[in-house]
Amino acid sequence: MSIVETRTAATHSPASVGRNAAILAAATLFCKAGSFAVVPFILRAFSRQDYGAYSAAFAYAGLLGMFAYFGMNPIVIRDIARGERAKGWVLFHCTALRVVFLAASAVGLVILGYFQHFSPLMWTLAWTAFAVMSFDAVSGALKASMQAEGRFGLMASVEVVRKAGQWILAIAVILAGAGITMLALAAAAAGLVSMFAALYMGMSRQDFADMGFAPQYAVRMLRLAAPMGVSAAFLLALERVDIWVLDSLRGVEEVGIYAAGTAFKPDFLVQSVVWALMPLAFQLGKENRAALASAVTRTARYLLIIGAFIAIGFFSGGGTVLPLLAGGQYMDSIWVFRLMGLSVPFVFVSFLYLHALTAVDRQAVAMAIFAGGLAVNVVIDLALVPSMGATGAIIGTLSTEILIAVAAFFCVRRFVGSAFKRRDMATLICVAAAAGVTAIVGLQGVRDLGAIAMAVFAVALVGFKAVTGDDLRALVGSFLPKYRR
Repeated sequence: MSIVETRTAATHSPASVGRNAAILAAATLFCKAGSFAVVPFILRAFSRQDYGAYSAAFAYAGLLGMFAYFGMNPIVIRDIARGERAKGWVLFHCTALRVVFLAASAVGLVILGYFQHFSPLMWTLAWTAFAVMSFDAVSGALKASMQAEGRFGLMASVEVVRKAGQWILAIAVILAGAGITMLALAAAAAGLVSMFAALYMGMSRQDFADMGFAPQYAVRMLRLAAPMGVSAAFLLALERVDIWVLDSLRGVEEVGIYAAGTAFKPDFLVQSVVWALMPLAFQLGKENRAALASAVTRTARYLLIIGAFIAIGFFSGGGTVLPLLAGGQYMDSIWVFRLMGLSVPFVFVSFLYLHALTAVDRQAVAMAIFAGGLAVNVVIDLALVPSMGATGAIIGTLSTEILIAVAAFFCVRRFVGSAFKRRDMATLICVAAAAGVTAIVGLQGVRDLGAIAMAVFAVALVGFKAVTGDDLRALVGSFLPKYRR
């Protein structure tokens, strides 16, 4: 085995997943911490109408921009991690195809703006948001190649560069008293810098030498990516459909209420874990399905536990935390914030399960799940938004995330396999117990709701042996090899 193969095998080993996830989580936590620090200033600096227009523009452009991704990032990871093609060859095809899709998406944005009767401000914001999506489409392919090679430190550095630039420029816009358009331009400038940083750090001369184009490979990439591309569009639509319905039925001010309540989603945690797991998952999906099922089951248990703690914190502390972060004008967003928190455990496990399906080339199944979830969300939104506004929209999202998680679980059991054990059932029992305590104590209006529910959850996890010393040793062993077993 060559030195490169040895390093790649070590980077993609099960023991390295925790370390790689920690690298991504630390970088993303830094980015999120900065965002959490900057977003409150943005919410206070701009009116609900301006922030609503900003959020709506990015939602509209985001859907069209996501077509440029077309599910190709997992294929980039797949082909490079399995050593099927040279990195430069894969990236050239991915980028060329994305340029074509970006051109088509630009036409779609023009048509959408015409039928939605965009105002001059909305046109400016939408095209600026589209530029951000375009830069991200290029840098996203480069980061996927870094992920496939196990270069998680570089991958994290690119994201830190992007976010740091966005914060600095956003603060400059606020201090200068500039309008919401300049805030969007700041995001575009940060995306451009990030794209060049990814190009500089992720490509070598050999990678450029390996570039070339073959129509057969492009068609193959499209064929493999198509289900993931449609799934990505459904996923983005699922994230944005509430905003589209609110904008159509209740106006941009209600969009601002919803956007403020969902501005602090902790989805970076699950993304860090799954991104670190994916190169190994693609290898196991080809070589060892039983090992893949075991890895997915254990990871899902950890994510469910972490997500439950977060949900308790968001639900119990929302009435205090959100006004401190967003200001008094967003008091109407408190229940959006709380219910968004309750969706976290389901978002965590479904994100893992749906990516596990791609590891065994079942992208079409993931696509079907997302399509069903989107349809359910739209129906619930149309029923609840006219009377309940932003709160009705987040109820639709919570209901949909629960259904997606359940559907994804059963699909993983069928197509990936199941290593479901007594400890996993114990985890579900503990989560149910914590939810029951949260509901009962919440109805009684007890002040220390969060502390009580978290204590009950922690004791139940230990008592039912959902978490044991082996789990702690495995976690520590990811960073300190001498503790591995």
